[in-house]
Amino acid sequence: MEYTELSSTTFQIIDQFCQKAFELDETKEYFIKTGVFSSKFDFRNAYIHDAKEVKEIGEYLLFISFQASCFAHYDLSGRNQPSIYGAATTNEWVVREFIKDKENNPCIYKGLPLHTEYRVFIDADTKEVLGINPYWDPDVMKKRFGKEADANNPDMVHDYVIYAAHEKTLMERYEKNKEKVQREIMKLLPFLDLRGQWSIDVMQNGEDFWIIDMALAKDSALLSCVPKDKIKAVEEDWIPRISIKEL
Repeated sequence: MEYTELSSTTFQIIDQFCQKAFELDETKEYFIKTGVFSSKFDFRNAYIHDAKEVKEIGEYLLFISFQASCFAHYDLSGRNQPSIYGAATTNEWVVREFIKDKENNPCIYKGLPLHTEYRVFIDADTKEVLGINPYWDPDVMKKRFGKEADANNPDMVHDYVIYAAHEKTLMERYEKNKEKVQREIMKLLPFLDLRGQWSIDVMQNGEDFWIIDMALAKDSALLSCVPKDKIKAVEEDWIPRISIKEL
């Protein structure tokens, strides 16, 4: 059913399902996403942080699933209608315990703490680190906040000011720790049961480093930090093979 057709009874059923499926604790804080979309750019929908919201977590998950489909042909004016099903569609939901900020970082995207983050590209076949880049890349971020059509939007102005003020801290932490992050990722590679090339996102929180996301390298931004001769072409075959016996 379309999100706009769902009733309050449906929401209550989904909320109750999530309480059991995720073994939720109303005293904890959570970060939620679908299998392909986190809504972190509108962080108030991704961060669940009081007992009422924990009870309604199913409704939040339903909404960000809907939001992802609305963004399928997104432009800077906001969500578009109708929603389009495809790359943003998934039957997976993820609920993680929220990692509380130890560093008192400023926030962008309506509440997202601006941690130092590292995007590491790896080749799971050759067991090597291909490249590393600051996740909050200065050129990318200042272009997004300051040079797009919505640059005068109050939220964009706010985020530009916050990012510009915090950029020096972010980049100093990045330069200080990027080699350490690469070494630690190298230690993990022999144990990864994966094939192909991937991006791995690492978030720094004080002296702690957390792997918070992964994706296929070909689908990841910031791939320019990888030498072109290291990038492998990837073929995707979506055509199912049906044998005569199955028929």
